[in-house]
Amino acid sequence: MKALLLVLVATPASAGDLPKKDRERANKSTNHPAPPTPGAKPDKLINLYNEHTKEWLAVDPATPPDEATIDLFLRDHFTNKRTKMDARLIKIVIDAAGSFHSDLVSVVSGFRHPKYNLMLRKKGHQVARDSQHTHGNAVDFAIPHVTTQALHAWAKAQKIGGVGIYLESGFVHMDTGRIRFWSGD
Repeated sequence: MKALLLVLVATPASAGDLPKKDRERANKSTNHPAPPTPGAKPDKLINLYNEHTKEWLAVDPATPPDEATIDLFLRDHFTNKRTKMDARLIKIVIDAAGSFHSDLVSVVSGFRHPKYNLMLRKKGHQVARDSQHTHGNAVDFAIPHVTTQALHAWAKAQKIGGVGIYLESGFVHMDTGRIRFWSGD
């Protein structure tokens, strides 16, 4: 069954029609964008899908989500713990989607709790001892219908931080650490 969320915005004839408490609240919140005009087409949203938690996050490229939302979406799927993520990571995946004219980004990994990172290392997975994931500075992602090689080339051209390509797994790693490049599996 599909769910539909409908948001109705009622606009009073004038600010004087609002109760005093609501007028004061409205005056304090003037830095929020006005709601779209009925009948106006909304800006294109980028849909982020977390492969491990099976959660979706719709992002308006013009107004990225707040830090708490980013931290929750990119939390460690194994421990369910979160950390303060580098906000530039969401901009990175949004920019990648825009460059490839895609409205979907598949997130493979965001924050990785140090205990989970250690467990993966002990099991022989290709994870760095002091991974940028454990510091909240990395995201692994893919864009459907975009080759991993094309996404890797785009990522390297951004000159933002570390870029790794994982051909067998089909994703690219980007972080906000020092600039470096590698390939895994």
